[in-house]
Amino acid sequence: MTDSSTNDRVLQKVRALLAKAESTSFAEEAAALTAKAHELIAAHAIDLAMLEERTGRGSIVTRMVFVDAPYPKEKFLLLSAAARANNADSLFGLGQKGYDILREQDRLDEMDAPGQFAWIIGYESDLDSVELLFTSLLLQAVNVMLNAGSMTDWSGTNRTKSFRRSFLIGFSNVIDRRLSESAERAASVADTAHGGSVLPVLASRRDEVSQEMAEQFPNVKTLQTSVSNHEGIRAGVTAGHRADIGTTRMRGTQPALE
Repeated sequence: MTDSSTNDRVLQKVRALLAKAESTSFAEEAAALTAKAHELIAAHAIDLAMLEERTGRGSIVTRMVFVDAPYPKEKFLLLSAAARANNADSLFGLGQKGYDILREQDRLDEMDAPGQFAWIIGYESDLDSVELLFTSLLLQAVNVMLNAGSMTDWSGTNRTKSFRRSFLIGFSNVIDRRLSESAERAASVADTAHGGSVLPVLASRRDEVSQEMAEQFPNVKTLQTSVSNHEGIRAGVTAGHRADIGTTRMRGTQPALE
């Protein structure tokens, strides 16, 4: 049985594991901790989805997430990847809807902060997972990106900004694919264990989220990004492959981001 107290306990365990993974200087320890956190997230999300299907509880919600500068558009790609892997959707930009909410809540001063607002749409329990994964993976990505230091080309021209933008794009693309593959494996295992009842439920939830997205944000455009630094994209892809998103066991050897 999964209830609010169980959900809180799971989230506390996940947060604790991710905090340790982000703070340790040992790559193998970080990989193991991140793997365990993602396993808990995936298993608990499926359990909760099945409970909500039986009891009729659970509803689709929207949340505003602030993506700080620099490079908020490129960082948003990582939020979008985490959303897709957790049966949620995402949208970059505040829009009139967000502006109205900030005005009603007397929070318009938040628009002055360097960065950009984004939206995530999905079942509440899934959005908790989205934010946890986004925060942890972004911290790992930024740590590696900053460790690379300043970048110049053969003529001495500073290429740090283009390197970092391209790095984040490459990292996010790999993480997007790996998170999706990991989520599909977890769903397949659970579906087999539950006699084929899990996949239809997850598909139905995804359809409901897509419908809610279309109703709340009917006029959206595809976010465009461009790569102008091939060294940055290669470094991001490499870092994305090294990031442990939960596909190893506690004794796994795949390193997390250093």
